[in-house]
Amino acid sequence: MQLQELAALAEWDDGDGLGRFERFVPMLGERVGFVLFPARGAAMAATEAMAHTVREVLALGPADLAAIQALLWEECDFSFRVADYGVDARPGESSLDAHLREFAVTGPADALARARLGEIHIDDGHSARFARLQYHTVAENLISVIVKDGRIVDYDDDGTHLPWFERDERYAHRRRRKVLG
Repeated sequence: MQLQELAALAEWDDGDGLGRFERFVPMLGERVGFVLFPARGAAMAATEAMAHTVREVLALGPADLAAIQALLWEECDFSFRVADYGVDARPGESSLDAHLREFAVTGPADALARARLGEIHIDDGHSARFARLQYHTVAENLISVIVKDGRIVDYDDDGTHLPWFERDERYAHRRRRKVLG
């Protein structure tokens, strides 16, 4: 997508200062809403960096979808290890296994199939180009699958601090591993 096309597509909201449009995303096979976040203090306008980031998202392919699937499975596993969703384990069943059973998740494919993509955020004003694919997960958490310079790198909670990922692409993954011990 070229800057002129993005500028023509985006509808800017004076209330929140964000630009919005929809676009068909080939990797997903569906139209998805995009939200443009200008750099802090910047005008409500599309930039070349935003257009470049949108092009990168539209170019994501099957290997990237597999990476998203793996991250959604990691989120499912992590959530069910650190939180109790009120599922009673059967005799001989671990709490994790009970949650996977109750939520009908047997592996990465289920984690992807049961997640819902809300919208894609394009964030301007960083040294790297960032997009955040906003997923509602099996565990009903809202997470951001982070695309940095055209590559799926990690996931974190919605509203994550993107500069962490400029320094360490797997920052949130390392934090999750630390929590799990």
